[in-house]
Amino acid sequence: MLFDEQNLQQITVDVCQSMLGLDLFPISPDIDSARQLVASVEILGDQHTIVEVFAHDHLMARIAEVMFDSERGSLSEDDVRDAFCEIANMIGGNVKGCIGEEASLSLPSFGSADGWPEKLPQGSLRTTFECCGYPLSIVLREVATTSQDVEQSATV
Repeated sequence: MLFDEQNLQQITVDVCQSMLGLDLFPISPDIDSARQLVASVEILGDQHTIVEVFAHDHLMARIAEVMFDSERGSLSEDDVRDAFCEIANMIGGNVKGCIGEEASLSLPSFGSADGWPEKLPQGSLRTTFECCGYPLSIVLREVATTSQDVEQSATV
């Protein structure tokens, strides 16, 4: 991947600060991952890249409140999840645009992520920010593709 941490940081800042007005401050990646959740998208083309966004549930709620211009605590869990998935989708879409090849972007997926830093594969690209008092981590990882994966992405 011709992508580095600086590119990933800039995309994240563009999405969170420019589009949502949220302040981000780079921090050490050594964070407590308890109560963290993940939203992810896959970029399928010549390469198979997964973009994962990790955040504490309180940060997810704050992001959703800003995105929907809502009062604190007024949104449903579905609204919060949808807003967080949209952040992953926006970051993933920007990454896809920078990769410079024809590729498709999957729909976002969502899940629990307790203990995720210890499970990252070697060679993953990661950046971490403080946002609204909580860590926000973005990870890019390459997945080995098979000829079947390439054929499937061509039909999408």
